[in-house]
Amino acid sequence: MKFLFVTEYFPPFIMGGAEISLKVLVDELVKNGHKVVVLTPNYSSFKTVIEKRRNLKITRFKSFRSFLYKKKEKLSYKMYRKTKPLFYLLLNQYVKYSSYEFKKNVEKVLKNENFDVIHANNSESILALNNVKTRAKKIAHLRDLGLFCYNRGLDNNGKLCYGCTQQNLKSCMDTNGFVNKLLFTDMKKRINILKKLSSFDLLVAISKFVKERYVNILGIDGSRIKVLYNPIFNDVISNLSKKETRKLLKLPKDKKIILFVGSLTEKKGAHLIPRTAKKLKNHLFIVIGDGVLKDLFLENKQNNIIYLGFLPITKIKHFYKASDILLVPSLWHEPFGRVVLEGAYNGCYVIGSNRGAIPEVIDQLKCGVYVEPSVENFINKIKNFNRKKVKKRKLKELNYYKQFMNIIYKD
Repeated sequence: MKFLFVTEYFPPFIMGGAEISLKVLVDELVKNGHKVVVLTPNYSSFKTVIEKRRNLKITRFKSFRSFLYKKKEKLSYKMYRKTKPLFYLLLNQYVKYSSYEFKKNVEKVLKNENFDVIHANNSESILALNNVKTRAKKIAHLRDLGLFCYNRGLDNNGKLCYGCTQQNLKSCMDTNGFVNKLLFTDMKKRINILKKLSSFDLLVAISKFVKERYVNILGIDGSRIKVLYNPIFNDVISNLSKKETRKLLKLPKDKKIILFVGSLTEKKGAHLIPRTAKKLKNHLFIVIGDGVLKDLFLENKQNNIIYLGFLPITKIKHFYKASDILLVPSLWHEPFGRVVLEGAYNGCYVIGSNRGAIPEVIDQLKCGVYVEPSVENFINKIKNFNRKKVKKRKLKELNYYKQFMNIIYKD
């Protein structure tokens, strides 16, 4: 079979689990003899670059994104803090342009090549492919809630939102009047354009939580959406023992170690870490990640917190193995929660928040507990931690590639 994957990012450009999961799938398809083309913007330079290797072609098309990429986080956060409604109005225009850019590049590819399957990997590529006519089987991968939610997580001041009504936008964006109406009108137009994603042959959600939101908000028939959990693979699992990793990383042998891995933002609950650590001085907290709250850790003077900044997964996996507990204190509604998967398979006991798909993944793996996210609740669960609760687990025989192909053939 011949596949075309249309994606906003593709390694080495990685923003999250979507790119990691896609890379796993692409590698497995190529390994099993399928031909694969990946279409993605070029963030390194303002030109089109084509990479070819056995059964794989990566086309990184020329895009103005290359000028924005390096300053993306700094500029967006500065604007976001200054005026959230304006940020989302401008972001919506960016999404429109990006979808148009994707559509034109997909149509260009389709003039020269035929495919059995065309796969949209993120919201922008879904919006683009929704209006592309092709004989190929079109798949939309529902990785978050960005198609009908500005903040991509249906998070309205910590509560699960049920869509962009003007009243909900007023609460979420802290705005009213003309700007509020613009935001509402833009989102209403986007939802109408999607028309329940009827142009796609198959919809794949990364969790039951995500599936339920598409059913409830877009009115999609639930039987059209298949659930495919994000993959775990051997490269992210440390082959060392806990004792060996602590020796390698020069960590104390006798301390209970609590690990946080992720973006340093309020929605990820990063600001709760120092407050939790302050009340658990006999525990060691390790923080891995980067983001707008990193100054909380760079300027931190608590001697039981180690801040390591951004690290590649090749190093993070050893910190997972060295730790007793993985703390996932998200305040927003995570569509999946990849760190839960990575931590559990490296032997961590997971203490997570009860938001989004985090409880679903924890229950699926039987790897921990989840609570309403608060410092007090996390402290209580950490104090009650028992090493005997941690179960060893091995990768399932049915891999991500086989699950994906089974869904295609059965649909």
